[in-house]
Amino acid sequence: MKITAISRVGHDRIRTAGRDGAPFLLRLEGGGELRASAVIDASGTYTTPSVLGADGLPAYGEAQAAPFVDHALPDVLGADRGSYEGKHTLVVGAGHSAATTLLALAELADTRITWAIRAQNAGRTYGGGGADALPARGALGTRLRAHVDSGRITLAVGFHTYSITEDGGQVTVISRGPSGAEQSVTADRIVAATGYRPDHSIAAELRLDLDPILGSTRALAPLIDPNQHSCGTVPAHGVDELAHPESGYYAVGVKSYGRAPTFLMATGYEQVRSVAAALAGDWEAARDVQLDLPETGVCSSNLAEAQEVRVGLATGISGGLPATPLPLVTADAGGGCCG
Repeated sequence: MKITAISRVGHDRIRTAGRDGAPFLLRLEGGGELRASAVIDASGTYTTPSVLGADGLPAYGEAQAAPFVDHALPDVLGADRGSYEGKHTLVVGAGHSAATTLLALAELADTRITWAIRAQNAGRTYGGGGADALPARGALGTRLRAHVDSGRITLAVGFHTYSITEDGGQVTVISRGPSGAEQSVTADRIVAATGYRPDHSIAAELRLDLDPILGSTRALAPLIDPNQHSCGTVPAHGVDELAHPESGYYAVGVKSYGRAPTFLMATGYEQVRSVAAALAGDWEAARDVQLDLPETGVCSSNLAEAQEVRVGLATGISGGLPATPLPLVTADAGGGCCG
């Protein structure tokens, strides 16, 4: 089941009287509806990737170049192998989804690889190496750096995607930096590992209090601001920071972070535990939030990990809103949970 919209029975976003006592109404794709006393929206961000354009706007020609573009984590060594083997691929992005794709491409014979990042060096992606608090993450960066140092992967730094044009079955990507300096890469395929954005349209008839910059809850935003925090320095948080004016509705997982690239799955697990405890009436447990996050090394610089878990959840859990609890609801909402 895919949920396409959430509201309150008999209430649009404007109507207040009796609102908190009305069950949630969940409309299903293809017809039908469900009711629930609370909703945990863990539908992720997988269906709404960020654009390639460096200014947050689509690059010129990006829509026309869509047939040449895959988003994060294509199955390079499996189902998508034929699209990449023997070709020149441009990977755009500095997160660990980009790193994973680059390492897979490096295993293919006769395959050229260019890696484009906006930063002036790839230190954040390389991470902490052997000293990383997450060993697998450190190993990822170490292997990637070895390929760049050997020339197997060509690194283009200071790359700000400006335009994409197609000619003769290839695409030429132009970078135009803040100073006006240009770079150009011509490739057969592009992997846009540039992150994802939250889509709150499913809850358009609910009363949400969203931070105007990140799109997270207003209370959570200063705790996850990527200008101040990496994923390892995000403070513990739970039901209070995730609450909206719409009582009983919570967005959790990577969707809760909006556009902040500081999410770790461990954070999402603690969010869900806290919210579930609150809905069960155990507020002491709900507010006893604890996180032990790795501060050594680098966290992902985008939200593309959301796509690694392709089944999203929108779960309604009885939490004391109506007098009679309603059934548990689990449905695919088209995104990734906690990734």
